[in-house]
Amino acid sequence: MQTISILIADDHELTRESLALLLGREPGIEVVGLAADGRTAISMAKSLQPTVAILDVGLPMINGIQVARQIRVDSPRTGLVMLSAHDRGEYLKEFMRDDSAGKAFLLKATLRNTRDIVRSIEDVTAGRTVLDPMMVSKLTSDEGIRLSGALKTLSPRELQVLGLMARAHSNRAIAQALFIQPRTVEHHISSVLAKLGFNSDGERHGRVFAILTYLESTGQLPVRETNFEPASGVNPIVQMVA
Repeated sequence: MQTISILIADDHELTRESLALLLGREPGIEVVGLAADGRTAISMAKSLQPTVAILDVGLPMINGIQVARQIRVDSPRTGLVMLSAHDRGEYLKEFMRDDSAGKAFLLKATLRNTRDIVRSIEDVTAGRTVLDPMMVSKLTSDEGIRLSGALKTLSPRELQVLGLMARAHSNRAIAQALFIQPRTVEHHISSVLAKLGFNSDGERHGRVFAILTYLESTGQLPVRETNFEPASGVNPIVQMVA
């Protein structure tokens, strides 16, 4: 397997050096650069063309979100892992605004071990999108949900299913939560996709865009072109497949 090269940008020396030490021990990963501010991170990313750049949101001189945007211009193939100390929805919105492929938004407080961030690195390298589950929970809480636009065409049960999809529930978990059979869940999902205008067979990202429509219509994540699909499993980091 090809070695994954990593650029780490964080203004806290201890965090930066610790990440470099821990990731440097992982097979197939090589830390190729360390930056303490946004301007240096942009310069190094352009020069090194790393497989993945790990960025702190609060980088000095140029913040992490602006750095990520510039890296996408200078090094389009570089995956982006954003680390944040705050679960602010506007950070996520800005980070995902232009596209979401090959991006991860993680909260420092919920990272339990090195494997969590390694899995996220592997996912963004493969072009997937990863969101911290606390952010998903925050953005999909029932409080303030309002129906608008395309969601008005869905039945109450279909809306329930779509809401659980947006909360990163697998089909099996949706079935258990609603006390219905997995086949019934599949039927509801197919109906949701059809009503929202997404072809589940011909459109690879049908489920992705259905969830995006839910988040946009309920005013919880007003971003465009966010491609994600909740994955199953017990990983505390929610994987969104692009």
